[in-house]
Amino acid sequence: MVSQEFVVKNPTGIHARPASMLTQLCASIPDNIKILTEDGKEGNPKQILSVLMLGMSKGKKITIQVEGDSEEESLEKIMKLLESFEE
Repeated sequence: MVSQEFVVKNPTGIHARPASMLTQLCASIPDNIKILTEDGKEGNPKQILSVLMLGMSKGKKITIQVEGDSEEESLEKIMKLLESFEE
């Protein structure tokens, strides 16, 4: 398993549009993926409602965990997408 922390930089947080993009990417990845928030919530990024319920607003620290055969490559793709969310 690999994991990496990320601080949400998008001024409007991870709302519907970026959450949808994240869900689409994660759904295409065969590995097991979790998002953990600093306030103890856990979500499945392959499900849009799970992502939205995490309330990932600007400045919130999250941890992405990936476990599977291509976990390092998958984590890199997810982090690249999260970094691109700057409206």
